[in-house]
Amino acid sequence: MENLTTKNKETLSKAELLKAKIKELLAYNDIEPEYSWGSDNQNSIDKIMQRQDAIQGEIDDLARELDTLMGRQIKFPMADSYAYYIITKVNKKTVEITWVKYCDAWQDSRAGYCSNLNFDYANQQVRGQDKLAELFGAKRIQA
Repeated sequence: MENLTTKNKETLSKAELLKAKIKELLAYNDIEPEYSWGSDNQNSIDKIMQRQDAIQGEIDDLARELDTLMGRQIKFPMADSYAYYIITKVNKKTVEITWVKYCDAWQDSRAGYCSNLNFDYANQQVRGQDKLAELFGAKRIQA
């Protein structure tokens, strides 16, 4: 898997960088993780999740800066976790979501690997996540 170097990041526009980061995150779907926590193996589930979290953090920062839904997360509750999707295309009335193989690798039976959602629904989900992060996030200043 190819990481973006600092030089490559500088030459890409922010929108291009966002698309490249989404592609980098989705490349993890092709890795079969080793389900052992604390292993030195780079393909252990915890190491993969750490790298995915870091990439998603960069994607979220870029998406907020560009004020776009592209790259933002949509999660569907599943059993003791959730099915994790990322918005990969934004149209006037719909967004396309693509499944991300994360943690338990849950998939929503309605969405499968790739699906379309109503734009307003996706926007509401993302803005709701932003508000929750604002209220309960680690960066919140204690009164």
